[in-house]
Amino acid sequence: MSPSFSSLPTGHQTMILAHRVMLSDLPRIADAASRLAATPDATRAAALRGYAARVHALISHHHEGEDEFLWPRLRSMGANEDAIARLAAEHEELDKFLVEWHQAADQLVGGGAAAAELVRLTVEVHQRLLVHTANEERELEGRLAPVLDRAVWARFETHMRKTAPLWTLRFMPAWLLTVAGPDERTGVPALPVARLFRRWLERQQFAALG
Repeated sequence: MSPSFSSLPTGHQTMILAHRVMLSDLPRIADAASRLAATPDATRAAALRGYAARVHALISHHHEGEDEFLWPRLRSMGANEDAIARLAAEHEELDKFLVEWHQAADQLVGGGAAAAELVRLTVEVHQRLLVHTANEERELEGRLAPVLDRAVWARFETHMRKTAPLWTLRFMPAWLLTVAGPDERTGVPALPVARLFRRWLERQQFAALG
């Protein structure tokens, strides 16, 4: 039986929310791109291009934090190598699609064929990320759990905060808050900041996603 959300270290809670919001936003991006493919709109396309760039940056930073800090730390503590190798390999494969997806989003100008291509790639990334995040959460609660104590999660949180681009300091907390239930807000870092910028984020999302 999986542990309850509230019993998990805050870093683990944040990771679950990060996975959830990524998976929530990608279909919304695909829907917005689909509408642009049917009805080009330069203003909406620019907003979507900028929003997709931010989502890409956040997913990439999430993977980099695991590859550069969390997996090496767990290896040094004797964690299950097969589990780490599996997740690292999934990152490597997924990141190829993320690069292609980001390039397609960056080429979005008004709509049409470029928007249709963005739809295709967004659906592909979403499907692959859905599988990967499920595998990752299962391994974190299974084969990797014996070495994942609160100290490791705290160090991972510190690493992620120190390596994050400055713009994420207002975007990320508000982004996570959009998918956190009332009893899950302990997983939202800087909760007062999240509440302060939630309306700002909603305006960004409305401009890009409708």
